[in-house]
Amino acid sequence: MAQRVSNDGLADRLGVLFPMDENLPCSEGTTLLRAFAEARPADFAFLKPGDLINLHNSAFAGILEWETFSEHYGSCELCHA
Repeated sequence: MAQRVSNDGLADRLGVLFPMDENLPCSEGTTLLRAFAEARPADFAFLKPGDLINLHNSAFAGILEWETFSEHYGSCELCHA
């Protein structure tokens, strides 16, 4: 069973991943990132800010939740407002 990521835990990680509050994911993107975090907590903990720049970290290849998030985040105008 996946470990749940608390709102505080996700907020803390978002602060690390998006230190300047730039390119924060929209609400849908945040929901998708939470799904990744809950399905793969160890992988989520490994996520670094640079992984959100090119979205093609081979360590996450084949992880459905990551691929869904990265597809959304890479194409969403709200995520890159």
